[in-house]
Amino acid sequence: MNKALKVVLPIAAIIGALVVSALLFMSRPKVELKPVEIKQPLVSVTPVQSQALSIPVVTRGTVTPGTEIQLTSEVSGQVRTVSNHFANGGFFKKGEVLVKVDPIEYEVNISRAKANVAKAKQAELQAHAEFKARSRVRGVKRDAYASGKAQWDQAKSSLQAAKAELESAQLQKKRTIIKAPFDGRVRYKSVDVGQYIRPGVQLGTIYAVDVAEVRLPLSDRQLGLVDVPLRYQEAAEMEGTPVILKGQYGGKTYEWMGRVVRAEGGLDEKNRLLYVVAQIEDPYARDVNQPDRPPLSAGTFVEAKIAGRYHESVFTIPRRALRNGNQLWLVDADKRLFRREVDVLYKGKDQIYVQGGLTNGEQVVLSQLDIAVEGMQVRTKLDAPRDQDDTPSRVNDLMSGAAELRERKAVGFTTDQITPQQMKAMALKAKAALESLDEPAREKLVDNVKNIVDSVKQVATEIPSPKVEESIEIAVESEEGEEEMSPLAALIAQDEADAQLEADAQIKLETQSISNEPPQGKTTPDVVASVSSGGVTKAIAPAPLVEAAQ
Repeated sequence: MNKALKVVLPIAAIIGALVVSALLFMSRPKVELKPVEIKQPLVSVTPVQSQALSIPVVTRGTVTPGTEIQLTSEVSGQVRTVSNHFANGGFFKKGEVLVKVDPIEYEVNISRAKANVAKAKQAELQAHAEFKARSRVRGVKRDAYASGKAQWDQAKSSLQAAKAELESAQLQKKRTIIKAPFDGRVRYKSVDVGQYIRPGVQLGTIYAVDVAEVRLPLSDRQLGLVDVPLRYQEAAEMEGTPVILKGQYGGKTYEWMGRVVRAEGGLDEKNRLLYVVAQIEDPYARDVNQPDRPPLSAGTFVEAKIAGRYHESVFTIPRRALRNGNQLWLVDADKRLFRREVDVLYKGKDQIYVQGGLTNGEQVVLSQLDIAVEGMQVRTKLDAPRDQDDTPSRVNDLMSGAAELRERKAVGFTTDQITPQQMKAMALKAKAALESLDEPAREKLVDNVKNIVDSVKQVATEIPSPKVEESIEIAVESEEGEEEMSPLAALIAQDEADAQLEADAQIKLETQSISNEPPQGKTTPDVVASVSSGGVTKAIAPAPLVEAAQ
């Protein structure tokens, strides 16, 4: 018996396992086969248009004074006084006394020179009198006459030498007072009261504040874009190419205007660049447009933008669109990628300037694609403005401007709060967003807009107001002329419905229920009429729908 159980039980367990497996297999859920949906990559594009423009050349340099000298002493002596303005960073006026040296030694020399002049004068008068006396006496030999003439000439020469020594002593005394040769500022002071100085000793470094200069390096490619005075006649006749200088001070950026007045003697042998000099008149002056702008001090590092020559048929493209030095990705009418080599005229800091290889209206890809193959199908969206982020935005963000206007006013939203330029911009963004959606989502939005229009018609028949009917009729007629609406209309309808639900919570509306409900459970139509005991108080017509559709 035990032997039979040992044989039967394993067989029964195996049979039971097979039965359970068969039951599980038969009761398994059916696999739903769904088509594989390949989502095309979304790229940011910008249409290009050629224009005639001046290409600015960007370079950098350090501000230096137009005139800077080493102030030295021409006399020796002890320093008696030093001006309070003669200090590091101090300002001074032309003719102001900066340093005074003790003049006692030169006053003694002047007294001695005056005595020598008087003695020489007396000798000259005596020699002149003797010469006249000898010339009147008869019988005087010619040699004696000539000897008297020579003595008088010698006395006159001695008198002239004495006078020259007196003038020299007086000039040396004047040089004990050191005055400023121009309006300027002290960069470095190296003398003080009580110090004994000798001729040639450096007293400090000063520079003029009437003109500042900046040495700007230009490459060979940049030289081909700007007008630089390279010849004497050009330098004499040209007013100078305008240049805008930008510098940082206290975390803020300020601007100064200047002109390129000359180029240096030749190329720098180390970096093979040509340095041009830009001058800025009155760099310490105040600017009405920039009241907080500081003076353009020496040593400031600035970025210079030099105005270039005008060029015809130039395309301006963001620099991030450039690939492999001179290639751009473009999108054709079928929204397929293709690559093209272009003639890059100049590469700026944020923009590149293309003169050949593009035609007006072509769409250039700005997005960085991980994988890009010619002929690949993509979805496109217009590039955001420069002050916005380049990341893709949601469809709901298209109405952020309109939502902000509604929040500012407690009264209902009206189309007068949006300018025509803003409407056109939102319509372009809505069109791009609609094109970026897949086919099912696009059909859903179109159905939503059609339901809204039907709701508008139904509400218009229930409100006994000619003004409301006129506004609704205009919107409806415009809507019927369009086969496909942008998602902007749906967004306006949904946002307006949510806002009016709270505002009209306490107002009773005697209208019929709307049978065609929009998606997402929205039952309020785009047009809401506030009805009081006296009749219609306000009606809002969906005029943005017409603008967005156009």
